[in-house]
This record gives sequence, structure tokens and C-alpha cells, in this order.
Amino acid sequence: GGQVPWSRAKRQGDAKELGGWADVQLASPRREDPPRDSSETLEYVPYVFPSEPRCYHYLMHPFRQFGSYLGAMSHAFGWRFVFMCCAAYGANQGAGEEYLDFAAIYYFADTLKVSPSKGSAIRGVVSIPWQIKAIYGMMNDMIPIYGYHKTPYIIIAGGLGVCAWLFLSALPAPNAIAATALLVLGNFSIASPDVTIDAAVAERARTHPHLAADMQALCWGSLGVGGLVAALSAGWLKEIIGTRGIFGVCAATAAAILLPGCMGFLKESREPVERRNRSCANIKEGFSDPVAKNVFITAIIVTLCSLSMGLMEMLVELWWVKGVYALGVSFIIVAPSLWFFLRRVNPVLAKASAFIFLRGALQPSSSVLFFWYHQTEANCERGYPCLDAEFVGYMDAATYLFMVLGTVMYQQCFRKWSYRAIFTLAQVLLLCVNMLDLIWVTRTNLALGIPDKVFLFGEDLISPMVRRLAEMPMLILAAKLCPKGVEATLFALNMGVSNYGVSVGRYCGSFLLESLGGVQGPEFQNLAVFILLKSLTRVLPIALIPFLVPKGNPDDDASEMATHAMVPSEEDEEEDGEDVSRRADYSENSRRSDSSGNSRRASLEHSTVRASEDPTRVSDIAMTELW
Repeated sequence: GGQVPWSRAKRQGDAKELGGWADVQLASPRREDPPRDSSETLEYVPYVFPSEPRCYHYLMHPFRQFGSYLGAMSHAFGWRFVFMCCAAYGANQGAGEEYLDFAAIYYFADTLKVSPSKGSAIRGVVSIPWQIKAIYGMMNDMIPIYGYHKTPYIIIAGGLGVCAWLFLSALPAPNAIAATALLVLGNFSIASPDVTIDAAVAERARTHPHLAADMQALCWGSLGVGGLVAALSAGWLKEIIGTRGIFGVCAATAAAILLPGCMGFLKESREPVERRNRSCANIKEGFSDPVAKNVFITAIIVTLCSLSMGLMEMLVELWWVKGVYALGVSFIIVAPSLWFFLRRVNPVLAKASAFIFLRGALQPSSSVLFFWYHQTEANCERGYPCLDAEFVGYMDAATYLFMVLGTVMYQQCFRKWSYRAIFTLAQVLLLCVNMLDLIWVTRTNLALGIPDKVFLFGEDLISPMVRRLAEMPMLILAAKLCPKGVEATLFALNMGVSNYGVSVGRYCGSFLLESLGGVQGPEFQNLAVFILLKSLTRVLPIALIPFLVPKGNPDDDASEMATHAMVPSEEDEEEDGEDVSRRADYSENSRRSDSSGNSRRASLEHSTVRASEDPTRVSDIAMTELW
């Protein structure tokens, strides 16, 4: 564990005293070489203080413990896989996504000079890759490339990301359509490896269930550290190399997964020759299962609707046509499809998925406030906040810290609350937080003697805590409602539906801005009216809670909420012995290949086994692994 060589830790007691590994299952405790067989159970023993610690030991304890932790992960999974996880979550997703979001909003405002409503619509389009994550999982599982299910997809995503970011950084003339297409590819290079590495993490969690929580800590810790470093550096990077230069930095974050992927750091086993050309058979096998078929059909419908809305935003100029289309697709096609197909899997799951989608779709959002407060000559002349890029970067960094605080608050204070109470409280708090924006845009804060930076910093710290308070029960609820055999794919579908709902909210925000006359600079007329209307929509999801959200709380077992009462479909009623066999085969294949999904949550499957003896422990284990 970074303290002494394995050969010197002769006894388990010595290992506990020195920090590192202890072999708790082998017959001989005097083994000289560390075991590599995944069937052997290894217990990681953290570094402990000596009996009479000195100041030096206290100072070095965090570093020794962290080094021991990395040694444990590297010993169990190999240093290449640990490096791949850190590169995917820390560099590509954590730093890459933060740099992307920061640079994109300045690119829209200062380089493309689009209106706030157009900027909101473009943000909805470029987030499409995050809305169709279930499709990536289906492709990884069913369509191997040269016998590999994961590595080729990482290489493809990384290569497209490097090319997209380099082209965007060197784009000679600003062009909204070209920039949007390149940003879509850039988001794909982050979202697709996220799904693929998630699946690989879940596979390791099954072979090393005692280290599953440690793997989640590695993933989420890398994500947080990467995002925090990017947020702290984005502001001064913009001052030094400009917005396009930050896109060039994103090319380096994409290369962080491309190069290890090309070098085979995943150590993926290749399919036998006879199974390499079974893509069509795999697809047919997947759609032959009654449960999986309904999940896959729902994922395809969501994907097609998401793509159609993106094309509508880019190709149609009439804002009212785009608004009506977005609302029609959401409430006539997507929401009914979630209920119609997923109710055959689980009726409570269908209601919960519909709520996850509608909650985001009913709350319009927009980046118009950024156009109003960021530093430009016109904004500074009119007495607007005029915040520089460096301060905006610091706000993003503080957001990461307070999102963690929101997670801790949920775990300590709200985990015993019912789902309905938590969602209701979260929406009421969101209403209050959004009303703070009204105080800001009317400049009431200055009349009260509160400077803009102080007021914004306070508001920006409250918002992520409230959002996380609403997100955590959603994650727990979605994880508990997933039926066995398609846990990961269905969870990825729910997360994609959540992202899709947020994008629909952006389209609705764009529609609302255009309805009020555009609300664009330098005057920003009707901005206060837009903020008021946007804030009031935060209460709309409360009306859906009695109908779509179950009565249980996150500590309840799924059976206590009656969430596993299966509703037989026509296919189920006519299912004969051959269908049952196909379904069993499919479930076994799903467990063996570990369908993609968002496996930081997908690894909850093995947690259910650990919690089976005590159902009340499900939430504790879920919270640990979601962290």
C-alpha cells in the first residue's frame, strides 16, 4: 500500500500496522507475491497512526493514505485501468466538460454574437449526445467492432473529439451551424466514453464487490478534481489564450482517453471468432425479451425525438413553430411513450420516468442572465454587473464544492423524508432561489447595499445545493426501480430522459424569450418579466407529484413501495417455454456483458445482493456508491 514491500508484510497484523494489503482468504498468510486472481478476496487496510504519533505523522497521513489507496486500486485492477478511469472521469469529463461549458457560452455571446434565445436553443442542441446515452449502451453490448465491445468506441469518440476541438479552435470565420455541429461532436466525445467506462467499472465491481465503493470514490473524486481544476483555471486561460484557445485545451482532454484507448489500457478480452459477426443475432436476441424490448423501444423513441427537435431548432426560423413542435413532441409523444412502454416493465417505474422527464420540461431555463451580467463594453456602460471571466470561473469552482455539500446535506438531513416531501421542498426552494434573480436584475440588491459580486456569489452557492437536493432522490428512485437484467441500460435511459427534459426546458425558455420580444442586449427589455415567469414555473412539477411519485422514502425497499408488481403485457401472457429460455439467455448475456448505462450507478446491481439480507441498507449502499 505504498508503505513497505509486500514481502516485508509477513503477517496480516503487520499489514494492519503498516498500512496496505492483507490477504484474508488464502491458506498461507506468508505469501511473498501479491495475489492477482480476482477470485481471491483482498481486504484493503488503510494506514494507521503509530502508537505515539508526531506532527510529521499527522502531516503525512493524508498523502500516505492516498498513496496506499491508489496502490490498492492498482493491485486489484491494474494501474492501466486506474489510469484510464482517472483520464476518462477527471480529464475528459471533469475538466473537458467544464472547459467546454465555460468556453461555449462566451463563444455564443462574444464570437457568434447570437441572441440569448438563440443561445439557449443551441445549448439544447449541443446536449443531444447526453440525451441518448442508452443508445450507446445498446451499441456497446450488441455491436462489437473487431470482436471488442468497448475499446473501439473509446477510440472513435476520442478521435472525433480531438478533431472537433481542433477544428473549432481554428475555425477561420464564425459560423453558428458549423460551430454547433462541432460542439455536438465534442459532447459526444465526452458522453460516449462516460457510458463505456461506466460499464467497465461495473464489471470490475462484480469481480471485486468489496472494492466497489472505492471504485466509485475514484470515479467521482477524479470527476470533482478535474472539474475543480478546470473551473479555477478557465477564467485566466480565457484572458491569456482566448475562447478558441480553451477549445484547443479541450483537444488535449479528449486525447487523454484516445491515447490510452489505442494502447489497450482497458485490457478488454476479444470475442471468439465465432461470435464476432453476431451483431444482428445479438440485436434480435435483445428484442426477443419482453422486458428489454420495451426498454429498447423507449430508448429509440427518445433518441429520434431528441434528434428531430435538434434539427427543427437548426433548420426552422419561425420561433413559434419551434416552440409548438417542442411542446407537442414532449407532451404528445415522449411522455405517453414512457408510460405506454415502461408500464409493461413496471407501472411505478413508468410513472417515475415520466416525472423525471416532465420535471425538467416544465421548467424553462435560459442563459440570458449571462448575456446580461458578463463583461462587455455595453454592459459596463449601462451599469450592469459586468463580471469578468476570472470571477465567473471562481463561481463555477464554488459550485462544485457546494454541490458536494448538497449531497452531504441530503444524506444527513433528508434521507428519511418521503420522495414526495423532498421533491415538493426542492421545488419550493427553487422558486425562492430563482426569485433572487428578480432582486438582482431590478438592482434592488444595490439599493440594499449588497454589491453584485457578493449577491451573485451567495445565489450561485445556494442553487447547486438545492439542485442536488432534488437530484439525489431521483437517482435513488431510478436505481431501485430498475428490473433485473436491464438495470444499467434502463438507468442510462432514465438519466438520458432527465437530460432530455432539461433540454426541452431550454427550448421552452427560448420560446418564452421570443414571446417577450427577444429580451436581448443592450437594453434587455422585459428581462424582469422573464425571470418572474421562469421562477413561477418551478411550482408546476408539484402538481404532478401526487400522481407520478411513489409514497415511499429512499430508505424503503422497492417491495415496500410495491414497485415490483409486474404488469403482464400481451407478449408476457403468450410467453411459452421457448420465450422463457430466450429471456433467461438474454439476462445472462446482459449480466455477462454488463450493459452500459451510467455504471457509477449501474454497479448498484451488486449492491442489491449485499443488501438483500437487510433491505433498509439499500439506501446506505446506494448513497455510498453514488458518491
